[in-house]
Amino acid sequence: MTVKKAIALFLTLALVVLMGLAMFGCGKSQTKPEIKSLEPVSGPVGTEVIMTGTGFGAEQGTGTVHFGNFLADVLAWSDTSITVEVPSSIAVAEYGVTVQTQAGSSNEIPFTVNQTPNPGTKPTISSLKPTSGQPGTDVVISGTKFGATQGSSLVLFGQGKAQVIAWSDTSITFRVSQETTNNTYGVTVETANGKSGQAIFKVHRPEDLAAQKKAIVDYMGSNGMDIRGSEQWTVEFMKQSLKDAAWEVIKVNQPNDNTFQALLILNQMAGAWECLSTEGPPWNGEDFKGEPVPSDLKNV
Repeated sequence: MTVKKAIALFLTLALVVLMGLAMFGCGKSQTKPEIKSLEPVSGPVGTEVIMTGTGFGAEQGTGTVHFGNFLADVLAWSDTSITVEVPSSIAVAEYGVTVQTQAGSSNEIPFTVNQTPNPGTKPTISSLKPTSGQPGTDVVISGTKFGATQGSSLVLFGQGKAQVIAWSDTSITFRVSQETTNNTYGVTVETANGKSGQAIFKVHRPEDLAAQKKAIVDYMGSNGMDIRGSEQWTVEFMKQSLKDAAWEVIKVNQPNDNTFQALLILNQMAGAWECLSTEGPPWNGEDFKGEPVPSDLKNV
């Protein structure tokens, strides 16, 4: 083979290789992303939207999601599913949603933004009462712009949704789940107008309520009541007063399937729990050194 023919053959092979690289991306298929569906297809600013499709890529990398010309915050990304949040800066309108990757831009699926926050209408938390407690505690959130009724609004407790007991524009009462563990949790209020700032609630979960149980058994024994088999009794927390956290109601479970409730107070001077009654509820006429039972415990 002559030198000229060898050079020509080399150039031809190089051209073929370059064309192959251009077509197949160094041996990997470069498929443009395709959106097949959005869920939901409309909603207010801040809505989480899940798009399903193909060719998004296993990881986000440099990939982006756009609502028209607005860039969306990506919450989760896989090759067949992306979760984004509707951008906060856009107006009420219909937008084409697209996915952009190194392979190109996807097809466009419409999403309708039907509500945006009005300036100054986001909910605001001013206080929690109490700021700590056990599972089952009722907590009052005070603030502004919660809305007259709950509707689709939420109280978020850590990563979950709290059970709402009462709701008004300036006050919300929720109950700490019995499933929570000892930890510090962020509390936020979410409405159609946005999320409030975060308030902090600390859960302290007594493992066996031993001090409360001892106070109940001592009280019953000193009053001539039957405490035989009390070592087999179990106790559980019922409610802590929102008006005075030193007051609690405890439920006692006996092996013979009998249960009763006891009213206790934490005597700060003695540094110990005292049982005031096992008669109720209602706890009418009970007091501690002239201080009556908080009204939110009287019928617990």
